[in-house]
Amino acid sequence: MIHVQVEEGYRLTVPKKLRGKLRIGDKMLVNVDRSGRIVLLSEERIRATLKRTAGLWHARKDLPADGVKYVNRLRRGQRLKRSGVTRHAAR
Repeated sequence: MIHVQVEEGYRLTVPKKLRGKLRIGDKMLVNVDRSGRIVLLSEERIRATLKRTAGLWHARKDLPADGVKYVNRLRRGQRLKRSGVTRHAAR
């Protein structure tokens, strides 16, 4: 663990040991996780990751184009299973 001090204007100096992953001018997303840790994420790296995965599911015929519909369909199936309802009519 590396210790840093909050400076005037709520600035933090990134320790030299951690600077290899950053460039001057990088835009960072800052968040605090549930444990209270400050998390810095490179906006550029997040966008690059999302770009690599964009369209991954576009050719799937079994998935609706609307992700909300898909998730609702999954949830509906889980609710039916938990309640003991089957999709097939009794013969």
